Amino acid sequence: MISNFYYEFLLLGLVSTLLLLLYVLYVRVPVDAAYLRTGLGKPKVLLGRGGFVFPFLHTLTPVNLQTYSLELCLQGANSLISKDLLRVDVLMVFSVRVAAQVNSVQLAARVLGEINLQRDTIKSLLEAEGTAVLRGTAAMMSFNTVHQQRHDFTETVNRRLNLQLRKYGLEVVSTALMKVEQTPKSYYDPQQVLDAQGLMLLEKAQFAYAKQRQVQRWDAELSARRHDFHSAVQRMVWERDEFSARLQHIRFKAEADAKAEQELEEIQLAKDMALEMVQRDVQLMRIQTEQELAAAQTVIPLKLVSA
Repeated sequence: MISNFYYEFLLLGLVSTLLLLLYVLYVRVPVDAAYLRTGLGKPKVLLGRGGFVFPFLHTLTPVNLQTYSLELCLQGANSLISKDLLRVDVLMVFSVRVAAQVNSVQLAARVLGEINLQRDTIKSLLEAEGTAVLRGTAAMMSFNTVHQQRHDFTETVNRRLNLQLRKYGLEVVSTALMKVEQTPKSYYDPQQVLDAQGLMLLEKAQFAYAKQRQVQRWDAELSARRHDFHSAVQRMVWERDEFSARLQHIRFKAEADAKAEQELEEIQLAKDMALEMVQRDVQLMRIQTEQELAAAQTVIPLKLVSA
């Protein structure tokens, strides 16, 4: 009975020890990381699943799969030179990470090293490779093309940079062009052939734009003066028409007043003539009446005498 208990206890101890060893030796991989196991056997990438790691036999190299957001600013003396030899200041923001693939994790573990050094290493790689890609892409496009077709410029940089970073196990998640500006003239070096040509073209373009602005300003002033002249002429025509209308109105009024006065005179003359005729008729009637009375008075005595 004691021997049975001893064997059971020994078996339980062995099982517990085995489970403890499995717990200690089995490495679980988080979602945002991967491991490269080297040492005994072939190198193995632990990605998305765990694995056994034996001390003194295996070495684990952690690789961060998180996305890094890095800025690349090229301006001033370090600015890009476009196809038309003009300098361009650009600010681009890249989102970069280690590709979640076995080969990419192996490459990243060898190139980037320890996980606490990965960000600085990625930044150095991005500055070197990104600068080369940006300069090569800008050299194929004019300044106006880079400014007006930002999407095409960004897509070209994204595609070419992905090809360059793939050999380090990295991939570009997104690329954003934040700023595109013309580099000030003070950063052009006349001793350099490209800068001298670009400065000549820039001054020529600025002179042409200044001349065009001056011509447009003269055209605007001429158009304004022409408009003022036509407005003044139109105003004079309106004043002349208004004066003619007033003069015509005065003439019509004078003629109407003269005609009315003439009609009043004619009416007065007719009234005078009518009054004179009435007075004459009255006078004639009075004379006739007097004559009739006189004749009647003469007839009455004759009748009395005859009687």
